[in-house]
Amino acid sequence: MLDISEVAQRAGLPASTLRYYEEKGLIMSTGRRGIKRLFAPVVLDQLALIALGRAAGFSLDEIGAMFDARGEPQICLLYTSPSPRDRG
Repeated sequence: MLDISEVAQRAGLPASTLRYYEEKGLIMSTGRRGIKRLFAPVVLDQLALIALGRAAGFSLDEIGAMFDARGEPQICLLYTSPSPRDRG
């Protein structure tokens, strides 16, 4: 488990951003060590995907819709049928 300061350092984000992302449901802590939140190492992958989504212009709400309740990416849910131009 990684505490919030370790995650913040590795992800290059302030702890306040991690708390905000948790409040928005984008990441989940797994518990606490004293007053510090703990996160599973997979949170670093989730944060990388969030950063990628932000760089691509997605809002946090749109990025949140790309994850299931366990925090697993569900990118395939965004697939739409091909346009007539693509079928062609």
